[in-house]
Amino acid sequence: MKVCLISEGAYPTSRGGVSEWCHSLIDGMRDVQFNIFSLSAEKLLRYNLPENVEEVKIEHLHSPQFDRGVDANFAEDLIKEVQLALSGKPLNCGKILTLLNKREYKADELLGSDVNWNSAVAYYEDNFNEMAFAPFYVFWTSLFYLLYKTLETVDTVPRSDVYHTLNAGYAGLLGCLTKLRNGGRLVVTEHGLYLKERKFELENSEIPSWLHSLYENFFTSLVRTSYLYSDTVTSVCQDHTRLQRNVDPTLEDIKVIYNGIDTERFQPPRSSNNKRENFNVGTITRITPIKDILTFIRAAKHIREKHRARFYIIGEVEDEEYYDECLEMIEKLKLKPYIEFTGYQNSLDWYRELDVFTLPSLSEGFPLTILEALSCEVPCIATDVGGIPEILDEEFLVRRWDPEGLAKKICWLLDDPERRRRIGLEGRELVESKFSLEEMVQEYKSVYKGIM
Repeated sequence: MKVCLISEGAYPTSRGGVSEWCHSLIDGMRDVQFNIFSLSAEKLLRYNLPENVEEVKIEHLHSPQFDRGVDANFAEDLIKEVQLALSGKPLNCGKILTLLNKREYKADELLGSDVNWNSAVAYYEDNFNEMAFAPFYVFWTSLFYLLYKTLETVDTVPRSDVYHTLNAGYAGLLGCLTKLRNGGRLVVTEHGLYLKERKFELENSEIPSWLHSLYENFFTSLVRTSYLYSDTVTSVCQDHTRLQRNVDPTLEDIKVIYNGIDTERFQPPRSSNNKRENFNVGTITRITPIKDILTFIRAAKHIREKHRARFYIIGEVEDEEYYDECLEMIEKLKLKPYIEFTGYQNSLDWYRELDVFTLPSLSEGFPLTILEALSCEVPCIATDVGGIPEILDEEFLVRRWDPEGLAKKICWLLDDPERRRRIGLEGRELVESKFSLEEMVQEYKSVYKGIM
């Protein structure tokens, strides 16, 4: 059996929860051959790939170009067909594939064609003619360039028995088209709920509010298309299944497979360090607004009023503007001596240095970092979002945007060493019994075999 993982901005060119999940899945399924296809703005691999990876294809995404080379007669039907994404309805992948079979298309040619321009102008005049054209066309270009790039790459995806897409967006659409082109089966896994995360980005972007519905319709179409052509849709937590059915009420069986980790790798330290003068409180995450580092910084101010504590934010900066905002907040609250951004680090080294792990995210799927911390016997406090309540009991949860509540719960743990020790032991037992890597790997292997 050969499985092709199709990612969008994730494995193997970037780090993060989804990428770690991919690496663990491949490494844990050594009797299965894997191919990898990634739509990515990055070129360099961030991982040493396991030996059972046969082929890797990175489709590098660059800034949109406008090539005038395509003949309008060839482009018109295809562009009109994919433009239906703006209705929010699923795309007809069979029809799209028939049009792709007529000739080879390049994304830059489609973007620079008269048909693309005329379609954009006609849509603008029908829907937004009282608004400024420039922001509309920038928005149109950003969406359709990636869609055209997806169409361009269909022939380059390695042939496999199963295509497994790691979201229901552009990667999901590529999985649908590749399944129809090559045969095989399609699994769609929602890690962070593609549509939900795009809506969050939209709300925190500079895109004018009058364009929001258009944006949402476009991505709703991609998600519904992914679900329509899939053989199996999986989710990483029960919480997501309700939202998935809201997007597509016809979606019936959604298989929930919890993420798992290697508990042999993530073990507690052999001996605790009681000589530190400060408590260590940390989070391991990407530096981006959806992870809400600002709430963690504000909570640190309250914690410092009660405890000698230092705070560590471990992970890569994904959003430079947001990172600068975090630095400004640290300066404003006079916390500079006590908070450190470490950049990317080996997470295993850090869990063993922490007294409390926290994850103040505004949205999550089923975060590996919480499982890893618990496996290392580190108590966790996190926001009540996504699948986190399916891991942590209510006493360890806080609301979003609540620095006082976050600080109070962290102090509750720092106040009592014996409580921390007991909760740490219970956390390790929980992960060993419910969230092991072996169980996760076996469940996905059963999915692959079942649809074959």
